Amino acid sequence: MGKSRLVAELFAAAVNDGPGPVTWRQGHCPSYGEGITFWALGEIVKTQAGILDTDDLASAREKLRRAVEAAVDDPADRRWIDAMLCPLVGLAAAGQGATREETFTGWRRFFEALAGRQPLVLVVEDLQWADAALLDFLIHLRDTCTGVPLLVRQL
Repeated sequence: MGKSRLVAELFAAAVNDGPGPVTWRQGHCPSYGEGITFWALGEIVKTQAGILDTDDLASAREKLRRAVEAAVDDPADRRWIDAMLCPLVGLAAAGQGATREETFTGWRRFFEALAGRQPLVLVVEDLQWADAALLDFLIHLRDTCTGVPLLVRQL
């Protein structure tokens, strides 16, 4: 199908040839495994925060906190959004107990904040393996995120 080439061409157009700086984040949907429903979003947030698989929990926690602080202006919003993002990066305790609507809103507000600072491209690859819940979030993001330069590309 040429999806990889399409992504490479879009990347070149947006990042290399575009009119200004763009934040480009990619995640992929694995075809099997446990705990993979929002794997692609977890990859995106980890990349934004600079979280590595080799980081211990304290380091990952601090990196996430700094990433949210850099994106979100209001301190109260920062704490809440940070808590909603924790499960995506393997820090489940902070965001447990939130409703799906709260979680989706927290994730959306993080991506809106990033896009408010600089145009943001989110690429979710291998969408054929996506869980229905991830698709629901991407639809939520598409339908509710307005007023910021955000492109969500699903391949």
